[in-house]
Amino acid sequence: MTPDFTPFRHAHRGVTSSGIMLVAAATILIVGVAWMSTGSGGQPETVGATDLHVIERGEFDITIPASGELIAMDQVEIRCELEGQATITEIIDEGTTVKEGDLLFKLDDENVLEKIQGIEEDVVAAENTLRNREATYEIAKQLRDSSVQKAQVTVDQSELALKAWQEGEVRTTREQNELSVRTAEKDYNRLKEKYEKSLTLREKDFISQDELEKDEISMIKAEAELSKARLSNEMYEKYTFFKDQLQKESDRDQAIAEMTRVQKRTDAEVRTAKDNVEAAKKTLESKQERLSKWQLQLERCIVNAPAEGMVVYGSTVDRRRRDDDPPLQVGSNLYRNQLIVVLPNTERMAASVKVNEALSGLIKKGQSVVMKTDAIPDAIIDGEVLGVSVLAEDGGWRDPGGRDYSVQIVITEGHGLVLKPSMRVKANIHIETVEAALYVPVQAIHRRGRHVFVYKLEDNGYVEFPVKVNRNSELFAEIQSELVEGDQVLLVEPPAGTIMRRIEEAQTPSG
Repeated sequence: MTPDFTPFRHAHRGVTSSGIMLVAAATILIVGVAWMSTGSGGQPETVGATDLHVIERGEFDITIPASGELIAMDQVEIRCELEGQATITEIIDEGTTVKEGDLLFKLDDENVLEKIQGIEEDVVAAENTLRNREATYEIAKQLRDSSVQKAQVTVDQSELALKAWQEGEVRTTREQNELSVRTAEKDYNRLKEKYEKSLTLREKDFISQDELEKDEISMIKAEAELSKARLSNEMYEKYTFFKDQLQKESDRDQAIAEMTRVQKRTDAEVRTAKDNVEAAKKTLESKQERLSKWQLQLERCIVNAPAEGMVVYGSTVDRRRRDDDPPLQVGSNLYRNQLIVVLPNTERMAASVKVNEALSGLIKKGQSVVMKTDAIPDAIIDGEVLGVSVLAEDGGWRDPGGRDYSVQIVITEGHGLVLKPSMRVKANIHIETVEAALYVPVQAIHRRGRHVFVYKLEDNGYVEFPVKVNRNSELFAEIQSELVEGDQVLLVEPPAGTIMRRIEEAQTPSG
């Protein structure tokens, strides 16, 4: 749609946009009257002064018309952050201006509260489990230390026993055996003498009869003990010494091996207990994180304005919703991340307009734009192109073959107008200015087959004069031709019988 105003007017130029539009309008009016006067399909009988255009060299603007709506460059979007489905229980009226901290909406928190209660019970159970496992871990460490210490004592005792045997018992035994052999004979005399004394003591009833008999037996055995002592010494050196040595060393080795087994077993028990503690900690942390998440969900059931702004419902700005979808209200069901409220900053406004795919390549960042809104049609708004969308959008079911690009335009001068998001806007995007060029109104250009030409006035008649069209706008076209300034061209079809020369079909067209 072409805006109902003419942008980029240059007062100092020879041809103004307003003057051109008046000429075009007058031309259309005259052509219509002439057509009505000659009947359908006939040619106008006369040509008025306004039907002729004097070719001149000058400049004109090339613009692209577009339409769209105003948007806020900065806006705060508030979305549903609850997991699962949420229901609105209270919401502020759309269009209300709010301050930071004002209530925007509330969501049903019954399900969230139930979740929190269940998770709190899980947290308590996880805390108890952790305490029990920490106690088990401490007990396992104490048992390990005690068992290892006990095993170490056994090792120390076995080593001391071996050393004591080597340095004490063996020497003592050998000395004892030698002593036994040497004293066997003397022992016999001693026992005999003792027996004689025992007889006297028995008579006095100082010893028992049994003791007396033992002394007698000892005396009898004294000679036998001498042989026995010699044999015992020989047996010790050949067998007993080596047997005892093996036993002592084995006791030591077994004690060391047992201590190693105790260390490994108790270390494994401690590690298991420690792993159980770590697992309990992770379980507790997981429960606590889940509790924190749902407590945050509870906080998100009440949403206040994070900044000043005018309340706009997400259902209003979301163009993807179906036309039969009702606006947000109490009882509306929401999904996660759904846009609920937008708080636009009207201090920095922009426009988003649509441009046909065929024209999008002409639009560049920084090009100037003149706009008007449907709400304030007499006011001019100045802007500048920010950029063009990367991908085109289809026309939807209304225009399935349409392919448009979105153009973002920042408002550089609003002239004090009160602008709001979603206001419809019409824009003319200035592409370039054609300077110092021969140009004619676009209605002077005619085409037949591959030929492009104008009707040039010559000797009260008209000739088809070939031209090449370069750049053009909606109103004017730059031409390359042998035409010169001052030549006159016809803006309408020539009257019957006034064409003096036509372009031959065989002639190679110039444009």
